[in-house]
Amino acid sequence: MSKSNQVEIYYNEQISSKESKRMKWFVLFAYSFLAFSNVLGFVSYSPVWLNAAIYYDVEANDLYWIGNLYYITFFVFGPPFIPLLEKRLDLCLQVSSILTAAGAWMVWFGKQSFFMCLVGYFFVGVSEALFLAVPVYLSEIWFTAYDRTLATCLGSYATLAGIMASYTYSSFQFWDLIDQEIINIKIEEMNFIIAILNTICVPFCFIFIRNTNQIARNVEENLGFFKQFFEIFRIEEFLLDLLAFAMFIGISWVYISVISLQLYPFGYTQLEVGIAGIFFTGSGIIAGIWISFKLDLQTRQGKLPDYDIIIKYTTSMGFLALLLLAFLISYLPFWVLIILNIMNGIGLNVIYPIAIEAFVEKLYPLKSLIVSTWILGIANILGFALNYILVLPTIIDYGIWLSLLILTPFQLYFLLFYKSKFRRFELSN
Repeated sequence: MSKSNQVEIYYNEQISSKESKRMKWFVLFAYSFLAFSNVLGFVSYSPVWLNAAIYYDVEANDLYWIGNLYYITFFVFGPPFIPLLEKRLDLCLQVSSILTAAGAWMVWFGKQSFFMCLVGYFFVGVSEALFLAVPVYLSEIWFTAYDRTLATCLGSYATLAGIMASYTYSSFQFWDLIDQEIINIKIEEMNFIIAILNTICVPFCFIFIRNTNQIARNVEENLGFFKQFFEIFRIEEFLLDLLAFAMFIGISWVYISVISLQLYPFGYTQLEVGIAGIFFTGSGIIAGIWISFKLDLQTRQGKLPDYDIIIKYTTSMGFLALLLLAFLISYLPFWVLIILNIMNGIGLNVIYPIAIEAFVEKLYPLKSLIVSTWILGIANILGFALNYILVLPTIIDYGIWLSLLILTPFQLYFLLFYKSKFRRFELSN
C-alpha cells in the first residue's frame, strides 16, 4: 500500500479526534450559503423576462448574457483555480464570497445600466469558478468516507436551492404585474435583497471556513497538475463517462428555460410555469439528499454504494418524463405536468452529486477537483450553447425534443455499458 493511501486511511480513522465533529458541518453550511447566494441572479429575471429587457433597455435575448457569464467564467477560470484551491481552500472561498458580494452590489448600484449589470455578474461568475467544483473536495478533507456522499450532495444542491429560491421569489413577486414602473421598483428591490444576502455570506465564510492541513491530507498521487489534467483522457471509458454525466447535468441546468419556452405558447401563466419549475428543482433536491443518506448508510455497513442502480433508474425516470412531455405537452392538465416535472427533477437533478462522487471513485487516485472540473466544465459548455440554440426561430418550439436527442445515446450508455468502480472506497476501508 502506498504512503498516500495510508495517509487517507489514517485521516478517516482519526478525523473525529482531530477536528470538532460539529465544525465540519459549520464549514459545509458556510460553503452552502455561499453557493446558494451566488446563483440567486442566475434565473431571477426568467419569470419577468420581457419586462427585465425593458428595464435595461435591451433586446430580450441580450439577457441570456447574465447566465452565459456563469458558464463562460467557470470554463475559463475553473481549471487554473484548481492549484489555488488545493493549497488554501479557506482563502479561496473567502475571496469568492467577497467577489460575489462586490458583483451583487455593482448590479444594484448600476440600476438600469446593463453594462454595470454584466460587469457585476462577471465578478459573480469568477466567484463561482472558485467554488462550483469544490463540494467533492471539501467532503474529502473535512468528512469521513461514511458521510462523504451526503456532504457532497448538500454542497452541490446549494446551487439548486438558490436557483429554486430565486425563481420562486420572482414568480410570486412579479405575478400579475403590468405597470412597468412598479416592475422596475420590484427589480431593484430584488437586486438589493440579493446583494444583502451575499454580503451576509462574507462573515460566515471568514468565521466558519478554517484552514486545514490540506498537504498532509493530500491522498492523490504526486503528479503535476497539468499532467493529470490532460492525461486523464488516456483512461479507459473516461470520455464516454464524462460526456454522459456532463450532458445530463447540463440539461438539468437549462431545463427551466426549456420548459418555460414550451409552456407559454399553450396558455400556461407565468405563475404556473414558476410552480412547475419549483417542483422540478425541489423534487430533485429532496430525492438527492435522501439517496445520498442511503448511500452513506451502505458505506457504514461496509457495502459498496449502489451508484450504478441509482444512476440507471433516476436517469431513466427523467428520460421517460421528457419523452412523455415531448409527445403530450399540449394535452396535459396542470396536475399531470407537475407529476412529470417531479419525475424530471428526480431524473435530471439526482445525478449531479452522485455522478461526481461515482466518477471520483472510478478515477481514483486522480485529483477530485480535476475530475469535477471536467464534468462541470463540459456541462457549462452545453448550457452556454443551448442558451443560443433554444431561442433560434426554427428550434424554439422543439427544446424538449432537442434535449432528448442530446440525451438518448448517453441514456443507452448508462443502461447498457456503464459500470462503477470503487478504488477510493476499497482503499479507505
